[in-house]
Amino acid sequence: MRQGADPHALGPVLADLLGVPVELSEQGRQAIALRELPNLAGPPEEPSVAVYLSDENGRGAQVLLLFPLPDARALGDLMLGEGAGPEEILDACREIGNVIAGRFLSDLADAESGRLTPTPPLSTVDMAGAVISSVLASSPSGTGVVSLRIRMHAGDRRICATLILLRMEAGR
Repeated sequence: MRQGADPHALGPVLADLLGVPVELSEQGRQAIALRELPNLAGPPEEPSVAVYLSDENGRGAQVLLLFPLPDARALGDLMLGEGAGPEEILDACREIGNVIAGRFLSDLADAESGRLTPTPPLSTVDMAGAVISSVLASSPSGTGVVSLRIRMHAGDRRICATLILLRMEAGR
């Protein structure tokens, strides 16, 4: 969701997936240094569901979407019914993450007059700091980082996530 893009545009798509009205907003978009990443999504030891996509065209874009575990459970319950199991919660987060991250990559490609094709989403449950560290380990030096907080009002629930875009800086 580039500057000026309407975050509400994803609401109807997410509402179809979740079966409730959805209002999506982004907050706190900022360019940050790689060294700031480990604490970006809250305490590094906090369990999170991570959804990861990259650009299969090799243009150096990676997107990581982190849902705090209680928010991931709420997402799974909304999408699949109360008491969704661990695998179902991962599936729900992958599905929602694919929509959000795919839109983010599409907006980035439009802004750069290029094409970014996301890989299928991968997901895991781990400490936020461990997930971020593993993504950082595969990011070359010269990687730029943009982060934003996403807040989703879905029915009577409030679900938050942190989206991190890692992008190889031009000329590298």
